[in-house]
Amino acid sequence: MISVSILFLCMLLFFPETALAGSKYGATLWITQLLPTLLPFFIAIRLFDSCLPRVAQSRIFLLIGILCGYPAGATLVTNQYDKGLLTRKQAYFFLGFVNNPSPMFVLVFCGTTVLGTSFRESVMLFALLVLVSLSGSLIFLFLASLPHFPSHRYFAWRNNTISENDTENAATIPESFSRRLDKIILDSFILLVKIGGYVIIFSIFGQFISLFPGSSLSGKILCSGLLEITSGVSYLQTAALGSHAKKALMLAILSFGGLSAAAQTGSVFARSELSIFPYLMIKAGNSILAWFLVSIL
Repeated sequence: MISVSILFLCMLLFFPETALAGSKYGATLWITQLLPTLLPFFIAIRLFDSCLPRVAQSRIFLLIGILCGYPAGATLVTNQYDKGLLTRKQAYFFLGFVNNPSPMFVLVFCGTTVLGTSFRESVMLFALLVLVSLSGSLIFLFLASLPHFPSHRYFAWRNNTISENDTENAATIPESFSRRLDKIILDSFILLVKIGGYVIIFSIFGQFISLFPGSSLSGKILCSGLLEITSGVSYLQTAALGSHAKKALMLAILSFGGLSAAAQTGSVFARSELSIFPYLMIKAGNSILAWFLVSIL
């Protein structure tokens, strides 16, 4: 942690223009994309949880995360896990499955803008992403159930269930709707500020990748995608690569999600018992599986 802090400080001091460019890019991405799309969704999730608890506690409700992008899926899963509706393994399964880039990002930006594919091919790209995420989570669930799988606190089962008495007691607490809505908006905005900080930090690191002219184009794309998916995918638009190679790299980047999205996800369940490391394992496996599937297809 100390070495990373020193490295980041040196970047800001000795390469101010590059750091400023990355910071502006991250801030623009947060203001124009994340804030207007995620803030209403976070407010809606908490309103559902407060006003319609039975709907918010349904497993099917978690699938909404597939439609909303990072880290909305993590928010849905964490809410149910903190209430004891999911075991820890089940929570990691759904985190790897529903916490993905949004359909609009994949269809419009990745498919149409970057790859120049038709709408039908873009839909197939998103469908393959969902299939890879589901397959990777199922593989993790199978491996975690093996008797020789490492018994670690990250994968321990938790069988707590929310009781009806707890729900009734929580419902009897008098609180006006306006005060409840004020708290929901404030909590959602604080979470988005944390997410914006992560986006800016990783955008700065991603900007420094362009300072290494000796690295290969594929290496730059993978390194950028490892940090932040938007930057990695953007490199593919002008890359001198075949369409098959571009699709393989893009699906691998989208399946992993980038360390920036992982940090955003970690900020969502920072107060829960969930850990970022099993999530990263699942996402790394999804990325490898995506590359393999595109290669054989």
